[in-house]
Amino acid sequence: MYTRRQFLGLSLSALGMLVFPGMRWLWRPPSGEPVRMGRAIHPTTIYDAPKRNARRLGTWKRDDVFPIVREVQAPGLNAYNDLWYETPDGYVFSAWVQPMWVWPPQLPETNIGDWGFWGEVCVPYTEAREEPHPEAKVVYRFYNRTTYHVVGVAFDDQGNAWYKIYDELPPTGYQWVPAADIRRLTRRELSPIHPFVGAKRIEINLSKQTVTCYEGNRIVFTTRCASGLGKRVLEDGTVEDLSTPEGEHAVILKQVSRHMSNRPQKPGDPVPADLFDLPGVPWNTFFHRRGEAIHGTYWHNDFGVPRSHGCVNVSIDAARWIYRWVYPVGGAEDDFIQGDKRVGTPIRIFKSQIPP
Repeated sequence: MYTRRQFLGLSLSALGMLVFPGMRWLWRPPSGEPVRMGRAIHPTTIYDAPKRNARRLGTWKRDDVFPIVREVQAPGLNAYNDLWYETPDGYVFSAWVQPMWVWPPQLPETNIGDWGFWGEVCVPYTEAREEPHPEAKVVYRFYNRTTYHVVGVAFDDQGNAWYKIYDELPPTGYQWVPAADIRRLTRRELSPIHPFVGAKRIEINLSKQTVTCYEGNRIVFTTRCASGLGKRVLEDGTVEDLSTPEGEHAVILKQVSRHMSNRPQKPGDPVPADLFDLPGVPWNTFFHRRGEAIHGTYWHNDFGVPRSHGCVNVSIDAARWIYRWVYPVGGAEDDFIQGDKRVGTPIRIFKSQIPP
């Protein structure tokens, strides 16, 4: 990670800066190492110090990209999150900033085999198109560190390589993205963590908004989360339950990538008031047949308070660790890994009193 002085001292030409509409900063790293960046998920205020009453210097617009010099722990804009990011232009509160690793352009894989491979977006974002051509219609915007099943490769008339991405949600089925923007996940990144250790279990405390992983009585991993919103009354008076289900569960399914959406699947179906359509949700550990899972999150960075539709949101790093650690284990060429209560890692979800 660069220091503030190093960031300010680097010339844009040395960094190979690329400028795109709506982005003030966006470059590809000059070497093979990734660079730490941030993306404004929503309009994000820049302050002259990491505190709520600091002077406001400006605003990053949605999808603006900027360097992250370092992380700072200081009283935040809410009671449960104290993480700020220092940038060359000032400080931003972390809740609506996606922390990213931006990689150099990737060389295309020309022989991907019968199954293909798992890849993740290694730029701040890339446009997924209907056809392998830069003028084809844009279907989705794929964000940094979202994951996808690459099933094909093609070249356009300019010689640029495009990857064919499988999408399990109709009606699209497939999209095409520039191969330079997708980094192939290595077998090591997909390999199990502590696969021969017994007595694994997960405890999710909804009161404290924490996920804790145990091996026997030893805590091996813990992270903050954002669980389900709970019950709410809709405009028509009906009650919708978006709670994370309490009780004893187990891992029943794992998927490296999942397209999560509540958009209408048939013409004429009503459009939900809180429509979401999220391709490439990474590192999914499902524990309930309704679809609830522990998974990575790129549409917010505000863990410690309920805000999901029943799932357990965690950071992408945390989701990948949990995915690799839980049973059942699987290989690098699995679309999904099936489990059940007999073999899946137990997951207990509960509420507890928070000490005063």
